[in-house]
Amino acid sequence: MANAEEFFRSGRKLAKQGQSQEAIAEYTRAIELDPNYAEAYFYRDNVLALEGQPQKGIEDFQKAAAIFTSRGESEKAQAVHQHEEIIRQGIQEGEL
Repeated sequence: MANAEEFFRSGRKLAKQGQSQEAIAEYTRAIELDPNYAEAYFYRDNVLALEGQPQKGIEDFQKAAAIFTSRGESEKAQAVHQHEEIIRQGIQEGEL
């Protein structure tokens, strides 16, 4: 039986190959197995934003940032917030 890390790695590979929907599905499986898998939320939100679902991506950014914050990983949380702002700006400017 695959674990969350394996689904995450599979999602990364699929995303790099341009298989966005498949990557989203793999990240989602990782999150289902480990709801605190911040990295899976982070990478899923990037793919969602690029696939025309930026609002869903923002929700994942917020979840990832909250998990990083709860772990005491404030630098990672701050980086996630910066990405979120880029997505929000892209939405406002009509780029996403």
